[in-house]
Amino acid sequence: RQPPKPNMPATAEAKGEKGKKRETNPDSKRTTEDIEKAFVSKIFDKYDSDKKSVIDPNDLPSICMELDIKPWHIMRYVKTNADGKVTKDAFLQYWFDPTRPKPAASGKKVVKKPSKLEIQKAFKDFAVSLANLEKVVMRAF
Repeated sequence: RQPPKPNMPATAEAKGEKGKKRETNPDSKRTTEDIEKAFVSKIFDKYDSDKKSVIDPNDLPSICMELDIKPWHIMRYVKTNADGKVTKDAFLQYWFDPTRPKPAASGKKVVKKPSKLEIQKAFKDFAVSLANLEKVVMRAF
């Protein structure tokens, strides 16, 4: 076995630490919801200029663009406080509400690519329709 290169860190095995457990990353215990909450909170905080955990409702369209959701979703469902501002708690409550409309993955509709069999059937149906149209036209003249 060759010793590790001087400028390279030695592996646990080379140090004789074989079988020792690695320390786990503290973030590995976070759930997907925790990560999503941190992401959404960060975007909210970006528009919270005075850092009082409230934003003006006029900032909602900009937040919507960043989160890829339609502005009317938030305008309609997020509650404002007595001052007419949107609180961070209300925004996060909206975001994690299971009944809220979910954002689309993208603005484009997903179109299923037809199979070869479907294409062949479509052409066959078209040929039959064309033949029927030809018969109708021939009878008309």
